[in-house]
Amino acid sequence: MAGTRMFRRRRGLTGLEVAIMLVAFIVTASAFSFMILNMGYLTSQKAESVISAGMSEASSALYMDSDLIGTFANNTGAQSDICLTKAIFYVRLGDGDVPIDMSDSRLVITYSNERCHTSVYDSNGTMATVKGVTGNRDNVLEAGERFKIIIDFTEIDKATVDPAQVSKPNVYAHPYERMRIEVRPAKGSVLSIDRTLPQVASTVQAF
Repeated sequence: MAGTRMFRRRRGLTGLEVAIMLVAFIVTASAFSFMILNMGYLTSQKAESVISAGMSEASSALYMDSDLIGTFANNTGAQSDICLTKAIFYVRLGDGDVPIDMSDSRLVITYSNERCHTSVYDSNGTMATVKGVTGNRDNVLEAGERFKIIIDFTEIDKATVDPAQVSKPNVYAHPYERMRIEVRPAKGSVLSIDRTLPQVASTVQAF
């Protein structure tokens, strides 16, 4: 009899242990499921944010709305002595694109030639000027508007370009040389203008 009671107590204890293990398993499984669901939600949120940012980038694009109009210091003598001193071009939005802030705190314009490169648009406004020529003429480029961008290469300091140059003519682009201007808004794709300067026959020439 004593042995039977001991067996029953042991069987009862075993059942309690199984119940405790089952509850612990359920709690652990619930916590794990919650963690998986939470991770999935965070991943979904991040993916949505990335997609939204990508859509914003894709839906904000600058387009050139003119040729690049160059002003040259002279048009006589050797072509290698002729310097591009100013560039003017116009930009617009693509159809259906979202507006772009063109203020100096939200826009980066860079210039490079075969010898150096530099940023030309900042708050001092001497190297590059960006202004609306149609629409309400504020700092935001909207659908149907045009902005005019003027870059005055004479305002670039030969000591501040990278790498620094010994002579000022090295800062300028010359005929038959490649140059690049990039207009990079805070949001949206970069407008890259790559040109090889042609033979220059006039002090003002489109190319």
